Amino acid sequence: MNPYPNPGPLASLAQQGEDEGGSSSFLQVLPVILWEKRWWIIAPGVLGLVGGVVAAFTIPTMFESSATVLIESQQLPLDVVNSPVTDVIGQRIARARERVLSRQDLIRLIRTNNLYAEEQRHQALSAIVDKMRDATSVEAIGSDITGAPGGAAGRTIALKIGFSYADPVKAQIVAQQYVNRFLEVDASSQTDQAVGAANFLNQQGSQIQAQISAIESQITKIKSENGPLLALQSQATGNPAADAGRIDAEIIGLQGENARLAAQSGGDGNSAVQAAEMALANARARYSDTHPDVIAAQNQLDAARRSATATSGASSPMINANNAQISSLRAAKAMILSQSGEVRAAQARGPALAAEVDALEKRADSLRDQYRDIGSKAQSAQLSARMQTEQKGERLTLADPPVVPDAPYKPNRPLLIAGGLVGGLGLGAAIVLLLELILRPIRGTEMLREAAGAAPLVIIPDFSRKPNMIIRWLERRNRKRART
Repeated sequence: MNPYPNPGPLASLAQQGEDEGGSSSFLQVLPVILWEKRWWIIAPGVLGLVGGVVAAFTIPTMFESSATVLIESQQLPLDVVNSPVTDVIGQRIARARERVLSRQDLIRLIRTNNLYAEEQRHQALSAIVDKMRDATSVEAIGSDITGAPGGAAGRTIALKIGFSYADPVKAQIVAQQYVNRFLEVDASSQTDQAVGAANFLNQQGSQIQAQISAIESQITKIKSENGPLLALQSQATGNPAADAGRIDAEIIGLQGENARLAAQSGGDGNSAVQAAEMALANARARYSDTHPDVIAAQNQLDAARRSATATSGASSPMINANNAQISSLRAAKAMILSQSGEVRAAQARGPALAAEVDALEKRADSLRDQYRDIGSKAQSAQLSARMQTEQKGERLTLADPPVVPDAPYKPNRPLLIAGGLVGGLGLGAAIVLLLELILRPIRGTEMLREAAGAAPLVIIPDFSRKPNMIIRWLERRNRKRART
């Protein structure tokens, strides 16, 4: 059965246009199709409009309060102090976000602010925590300045922290608590990292210093037990007389250095003490012991004596070391001159001992280099820890605090209503076009010729209906085309 039993004047007009144009076009009959099935389009449009209105006024209203947190660089330039804690800002944000949105913190916020009171009656606490986590947003704001020094373009310069809730006042309160917790967590994390790095480097330096001390003690022990052999190894050339002469010359040089050190420590100190004693005697001859000049002269004498004692104490280790080396050289000279079998056997161990001492000294030098490097890093880490403690390093600061929102951000009622209307009209038009493609009603002489297998004898237009606006427009168009 044909779903269009009475094509009416629109169909007749379409057939007339087809005969005059010579071809059947879907676009020509599209206005006819839409007009004939207008209620198929209007009904879904009305339903979509009603659905959009219902959705716009039944979806829960949500308010969002957000704050902007600025990432400030450290106050001191990088060439003055460069922190060993090279933590990427993205990692810092992710770490702080995980701590702020942890289950314990969210439960504390829910109970403190009495959030999701209705959901707490019939939902599990885990589901409420997940819902609150979904309602929280932490977004990075990048720099859009192109050509900035140091590759600043695209770098994260700020954060946007927001919270969505049905009550605007509670949304603002929770957003502020989020910001406070975020700043606290980031500051404590950076401080802990800087202090931990400084402590670790100090421990590493102490361990290396202990290794250096152990190696130096081992070298000192070897030299003290085998001093003559090592001295003999360094002085022996195969000519005993020449070797003995060189040893004597070195002994004389060390003795001269000892005499110079003794004279320096004793001469300058003694002269200063003598001058202070003379000044004190002159003051006492003129004044009583309680006079300020006598007291000042006594203080100068005490200071001169302390200085002389310190100078003598500083020179004593060097004199002792020279004396030990003189003893080793004398023993080496005796071994060279004796040339006994026992001496030659002991002399044979000299190269091995010298090689062992050389290896230990190289290892100690390598450890000293490491110690200097770690010491420099430890000093930088201590400065960085101090900067973090005094809030002078890279930190987060509140730039725009959260406020109570004055309008909801969800739902967007005009968009829902307009979307429902447009969607309903589109659905109706799609249904009409789908029926047109499936049923394929006869429209025009070409379709009738294809269906009947022969051309129609005559076309009888139907004037039983009053022409409407579309028909009048089509008639005017056909008349214009007929004139041309």
